[in-house]
Amino acid sequence: MTQERFKSRGGFILACVGAAVGLGDSLRFPGLCAKYGGGTFLLIYIVALILIGIPVLNAEIALGRKFRGGSPKCMASLNKKTEPLGWASCFNSLAVALLYAGILGWIIAMVIKIVPLCKSASSMTQTQTSEYFFTQVLGEKASPIVIVCIILAWILMYLCLRGGAGSLSRTAKFTVMIPLALLFFLAVRGLLYENSGEALYALFVPDLTALGDAELWINAVGQVFFSLSVLVGIMPAYGAYLPEKTNVFRDSLIIAFADFFVSILSSVVLFTTLYGCGLQGEISQSGIVTAFMVYPAAIALVFGEGNVILNSIVGVLFYLSLGMMALQSSVSMVEAAANPLAEKFGLNKKKLVGILSAVGAGICIVFATPVAACALDIADHFANYFNILILGIAECVILGIYAKPVNLAGEINRYTGKFKMPAKPLLFSLKYLSPVALSCLTMWGVYHLVFINGGLYGGYPLWTQAVFGWALSIIVFSSGFVICGLGNSGIRLRRRRLRRKKRRLS
Repeated sequence: MTQERFKSRGGFILACVGAAVGLGDSLRFPGLCAKYGGGTFLLIYIVALILIGIPVLNAEIALGRKFRGGSPKCMASLNKKTEPLGWASCFNSLAVALLYAGILGWIIAMVIKIVPLCKSASSMTQTQTSEYFFTQVLGEKASPIVIVCIILAWILMYLCLRGGAGSLSRTAKFTVMIPLALLFFLAVRGLLYENSGEALYALFVPDLTALGDAELWINAVGQVFFSLSVLVGIMPAYGAYLPEKTNVFRDSLIIAFADFFVSILSSVVLFTTLYGCGLQGEISQSGIVTAFMVYPAAIALVFGEGNVILNSIVGVLFYLSLGMMALQSSVSMVEAAANPLAEKFGLNKKKLVGILSAVGAGICIVFATPVAACALDIADHFANYFNILILGIAECVILGIYAKPVNLAGEINRYTGKFKMPAKPLLFSLKYLSPVALSCLTMWGVYHLVFINGGLYGGYPLWTQAVFGWALSIIVFSSGFVICGLGNSGIRLRRRRLRRKKRRLS
């Protein structure tokens, strides 16, 4: 890992922005804005971003640069007993990468199928258009086209990963800049609708009566953690690639606000498009529903039902931009685990990435079967919600206890000018604000799962929750102890071999 570096500051920023900007920004964020009064949600989100998100982002990048390693090495450097937490974070990232790769396969399939949908939309009802992906593309049996698209997704991911830090920064130039340009195009089209003012009013003007909704505060704070891609091992891994004299504080601010800007731009696209097509009542908090049910119905109406060519162009551009964001997020998740594993066991990283891609493609075939939607929904809730929250609580507690001797604020502020990260607010955020916020989110999630949903998430059968939910969490949290055990066994074996060799030589 120490041999790899980002060649430029711009490459690092683009890679981090690409990791942070994903499906949560482009799909879930606008849905939460719609659900919780637009500007009210934005106001709380901005406060949480400044008080909680930016301190955690700075801490992870600074630790990665200081210890020149991913999350396991950073945790072990703070205290050897906390290394398993770092590995659990890495394996949870791999689990999320599987989910994103499956969604990327779906998106690639929609790039192919959106043109036929636009051609036949005039003879279909809105319900048929909305259900097109799940009935016609995914279907009731294993879908050959989705299988091929998932394999293609993993091939693309492997090509992005095999070159290390240089490959990541080069990929980000395309997977960040091109979607940004396409989102601008779609936003301009949305603003041309006669009722775009109504859409912008709904998005930006706060509904102050919503401030009393506890769910609003919990979801706004939670979205900060999910949106910035902190607590999943990505930022320490990318921090390890930084040149020594990088201004961590300044670059972290750029990453955080660039991520927020893309979230706002995506919200403008969603609100203006759906209002313009008369589908404003269809805005959903679920990213999957928005991407594969709401947007197809809207795309078929963007330039009117009869304008197949322009509607098809918009559809292809939209899903290409979505696909690039999903690709960069998936790549970042795999990278967070691949480098620490290669370093821990002395493996060839390029070969390891190839193995992970092949195994990942095999596992992701489940997302081309009839249980795809159920598996994705449950696994996403456990990996992207419960697991991240528990990992986050533990990480913040460890930083609050052990990072003080490291002088975390001093590490962040190395090579900064007069504009520095204040030490006391940083420590207060990491030691108190973040753990409390994450604990509240966890308790809220457990309460809803146990008391509101009767212990069954989404109303799915118990066996599906056991296989795609609890089993996934058990594997993630036990992986840290397994990897540490294997690593220690390997070290003892190498020491014994060295002693035998010395005895023979003597």
